Amino acid sequence: MDSQLAKKIIIDVQISGWSCLIPASGLLYLYQITHYASFLWGLALVVLYVLATAKLDKWQSPSYVLRMSLIAMFFVGFLPSIPLLFCYSQERKAGLK
Repeated sequence: MDSQLAKKIIIDVQISGWSCLIPASGLLYLYQITHYASFLWGLALVVLYVLATAKLDKWQSPSYVLRMSLIAMFFVGFLPSIPLLFCYSQERKAGLK
């Protein structure tokens, strides 16, 4: 794989992880109102997972990126899935499997 493409993919995944913080503020607000710990667990899982694994090789697989973008779209918010969909598009154009 081209190192330039790998760097773009890492940046897109990191942007997606940081953009999870916008819906996270809504989850924190819901936690303040209801005091249900499930809001905090969901928040920590998604944000920390995406940010911690951004440099791993599994993000170089288009099927994994598509799966994670759909999970982000349906369970976190639409905003974090946008950079992942760009990443998926770049990987498909590059012919990665």
